[in-house]
Amino acid sequence: MAIAAVLGTLLWLGLPSAQASTASTDSTEPSLLSPDEGRNCLGQGRTRAVMNHVLGVAYGPLGVEHTLRMGVCTPVSRKPGVLFKHSFFEVGYQQRLSPIYLQPGAYVRFAPLSFLVFEAVASPVAYWPIDLPGAAYHELSGYEADYRPEALSPERGRSAGGWFLRGSVTLQLSVGLGPVNLIVMDILGFERWVLGSADYYYHNRQDLPAANPEGFLENNALVMVEIPVHPNVKVRFGANDQLNMNFGAQQKSNTLAAVTMVNFDRIGTRVRDFSPIVRVGGRTHHPVRQGDFTFLVAIQFSLDLSKQVPDLKPASSDETQAQL
Repeated sequence: MAIAAVLGTLLWLGLPSAQASTASTDSTEPSLLSPDEGRNCLGQGRTRAVMNHVLGVAYGPLGVEHTLRMGVCTPVSRKPGVLFKHSFFEVGYQQRLSPIYLQPGAYVRFAPLSFLVFEAVASPVAYWPIDLPGAAYHELSGYEADYRPEALSPERGRSAGGWFLRGSVTLQLSVGLGPVNLIVMDILGFERWVLGSADYYYHNRQDLPAANPEGFLENNALVMVEIPVHPNVKVRFGANDQLNMNFGAQQKSNTLAAVTMVNFDRIGTRVRDFSPIVRVGGRTHHPVRQGDFTFLVAIQFSLDLSKQVPDLKPASSDETQAQL
């Protein structure tokens, strides 16, 4: 079966550094937050060296991918209040690796406000074949060509190189509703790909035909309910709608799925936002896979690579319990 992309949304499903807090401000707050009061970078209001891992396995079609990010995050604003408490600027190295491709590149993320995140990624791309149907760079005769797994034999697959650019904007909000939180996110992304020498080819990550060059639109919407079960542990469940479309033929792939995850804020002194994730759903629209079942399991976590700085303020009893 074809090797397809694991959800790009996993990079933001478990990251509280980009979520809008629901805490209110009052006149007794200082004019600027101290580094121990901000939540800009891995839950801290100071510059941090960060590393993020996402490892996922998907079915419908089959896919395996590891995404690595290593960068430096710094607060944008130390103003108090929900609008700025999670603002940040982050730049670094990003790598996507699967059994058939490698994408080593650079990324920039900028959150001028807690609920708004801009991102840009640029990367070279290398493809190589393995002995599975569709698991390689496959030339097509056009947008309407057959690219079901049985039509993409291993013998037809070959290697290819190229590059891609991606820009995206994310809107996100977390609202307290009594004992639970409602999390709403939407990420709108645009990609530009140049890959190999064929006029048309099967694009594994988008699971759609592509011209050369080709542009893609991606929209991911997520609504989740978050239930704190421990000062350090939150259970989240909800629904995800993922839309992908090639610009050349406006062919669409849409997946509607249920998502469940468990988020551990901290494990030890280095690990942040450790989250096992399960997504189960089906294709509502697709040129050749409409109605197919889809399944995804993944692990996401971040590492704080900076020198550990002890809190300057006394920790509350909840915060002490949270630091397992």
